[in-house]
Amino acid sequence: MMLFFGGSFDPVHVGHLIVARDVLEVVGASRVVFLPAYQAPLKEAHRASPEDRLNMLRLATKGQEGFEVSPLEIERGGVSYTVDTAEELSKRLGYRPTFVVGADSFLKLHMWKEPEKLLQLARFVVIDRGGREKEVVGYIKERFPNLKEGEDYTLVRVRRIDISSTEIRQRLAEGKSVRWLVPPEVEAYIYERKLYRNP
Repeated sequence: MMLFFGGSFDPVHVGHLIVARDVLEVVGASRVVFLPAYQAPLKEAHRASPEDRLNMLRLATKGQEGFEVSPLEIERGGVSYTVDTAEELSKRLGYRPTFVVGADSFLKLHMWKEPEKLLQLARFVVIDRGGREKEVVGYIKERFPNLKEGEDYTLVRVRRIDISSTEIRQRLAEGKSVRWLVPPEVEAYIYERKLYRNP
């Protein structure tokens, strides 16, 4: 089974990679496919270009067994709606794709584009990093009562890693080190391309 892990990855950091590896092992999937958004619909404009974010992901996952990067949303351009990606992937694969999503994002599912259609097209692995399992279950019962655990979604508890792309961008803007927060190849790329220098 493949898992699709979407996001801004602005920039990708070690927290993304550790969570992806944890989920891969817990779920027993064959691989995690990282799907960088051209423009995430519920976020401000990304700081790094789509090409730079794609390149950083490729550097971060190079040689890592079970990790792949897909340029699908970058190549499509425009706002990256998950329902559009799910529709395209389901046609390519011939079955419902499975998306990895954090509990905080999943709890906003009713705000996503065509959520009911999306839930017919795709399955979800919901990552619980902060003990929000009851909140997620309650949200599903209230908003999407037809969803079945194990069939339409799976809740996975993973370790909590307090690293964020926002913090990394802020540190870079302030001239602080991001060593150990991002893979060395990504750190070198950021400095080479002079990314995130301004807040």
